[in-house]
Amino acid sequence: MLKRMKRVNTYLLYEIAGGIVYGLVLYVTFTWLAGYSLLGAYLWNLAFIVFGLAMDFYSQKMLQSTKLITWLKEAEDTEESYRLVQRAMKNSLSFKTILYAFYILILIVSQVIEFYPALGNENLRIFILANSYNVLFLVAVDTLIGQLIKDREKMERLSKQLEEEVFE
Repeated sequence: MLKRMKRVNTYLLYEIAGGIVYGLVLYVTFTWLAGYSLLGAYLWNLAFIVFGLAMDFYSQKMLQSTKLITWLKEAEDTEESYRLVQRAMKNSLSFKTILYAFYILILIVSQVIEFYPALGNENLRIFILANSYNVLFLVAVDTLIGQLIKDREKMERLSKQLEEEVFE
């Protein structure tokens, strides 16, 4: 039980650290771009979300690839390489999880700032305001990507079924 709690705490620490890094990169870049164009900064944030989701999708795809299996089989120490990949998989969170946690925090902070506008400087208030609806964008894009993947899998299944029935 204690070992399991330590593992959960480790995952939480990774998620918090990842969220902090993501938030800092987002905040610094947003405030820099907002000096030139608030709309440009907002659009960059949306692009950053899409980039994060794409990065998460492709990293999961890579873990399922035949290239990884081939690399593991051809490694000098296959067992050690396998353990390294397994350890990385067990100790990592998806970037999507970090994104969701970050934008939940943004929603909470946006309400606090709504009630107490004196909290934080103007850059922080603008950043929070511009990002408070990004969680909706994140959910919509994530759902769209999931639906596209399901549609593609369904069409591949139907195509195989049609091919089997036509050429029997």
